[in-house]
Amino acid sequence: MRLLILGANGRTGQLAIDDALKRGHTVTALVRKPSSMQTQSGVTVVQGTPLNQPDIEKAFAATPKDTIQAVLVTLNASRETDSPFSKPVSPPNLIRDSVRNVTAVMARHNVKRIVIMSAFGVGSSYQQLPYVMRPVFRCTNMSVQMKDHDDVDAEVRKSEGLHWTLVRPAMLKEGTAAPARELGETGKGAGLLSGITRASVAEFMIKAVEEGTWLREAVVIAN
Repeated sequence: MRLLILGANGRTGQLAIDDALKRGHTVTALVRKPSSMQTQSGVTVVQGTPLNQPDIEKAFAATPKDTIQAVLVTLNASRETDSPFSKPVSPPNLIRDSVRNVTAVMARHNVKRIVIMSAFGVGSSYQQLPYVMRPVFRCTNMSVQMKDHDDVDAEVRKSEGLHWTLVRPAMLKEGTAAPARELGETGKGAGLLSGITRASVAEFMIKAVEEGTWLREAVVIAN
């Protein structure tokens, strides 16, 4: 299966590429700076941005004999520093606008499957956040990206014929892949310190594409 990955040069996106290749898939990566990507067999790198529909069309046309069958979105807003509390420098609706663009192109190519990395605390999972975490998510610079994720959540639920999955990882950590606990749409049972490695998220997203699980649903995951 050929997968288009948006956010392929991010930390989770790179791990998704590695897992996809390990499982025998091929990948198209749409990135602004191809020099940021390691050359790998099975990976086609296309220069562009998901904020521009013609660039996404270019990605779909890049491998005419190996057509894109599904899309993974691992986009994350850039910040002034690595701190999640630092000021975002990406457009405030980066993910929502990117998802709008790619789903429009998918419809023209009759591609239905998309798996999107969201976050625990988005949409219906907000009420399961520990009380001490709620102001952190809604009253700091993190609120910009949370609103973006909320908008994506609302957008895909209005879609017709789109086979979407919203993956809501608990606090992201570094480390090796491990089986993910699936905590449903709300994340009931997730504790204050619940987290999951980026490698586990990448593996979960690839498996969701392969197995067709959580169709038109959101799911909170943790290790």
